[in-house]
Amino acid sequence: MLTVTDRAVAAVKSVREDDTQGLRISVASGGCSGLKYSLVLENDAEHGDEIMEFDGIKVYVDPSSVMWLTGTVVDFVNAGPDSGFIFENPNAGGKCSCSGGSC
Repeated sequence: MLTVTDRAVAAVKSVREDDTQGLRISVASGGCSGLKYSLVLENDAEHGDEIMEFDGIKVYVDPSSVMWLTGTVVDFVNAGPDSGFIFENPNAGGKCSCSGGSC
C-alpha cells in the first residue's frame, strides 16, 4: 500500500519522544498537488486504521486516506533549509514536498 524509505524512518526516529510513538499519515484535499499531507507522531492507532511497520516505526493511516496513499513512497531529503518529507504519489496530479510548512 505505502512505502516509507529508510531515510524517512530515520528522520521519524530522530524526532520522536519515545519508542512507543508511531507516525500517522493522513491526506486531505487542497495541497499543492491537489492533496494535503499530514504527519503527526502518535502513540496509538485509532479504530479502523491501517497499521504498517517500517524498521520499528508503526505507521497509522485512517480509512479515508488509504485510497489516496496506495502506491505512495514517503522519503526524506536532507537539503539544509529545504529538508523535509517528500511524497511520490501516483494518485496525485503534481508533486509535493513538505518542508517549510508547505503542505
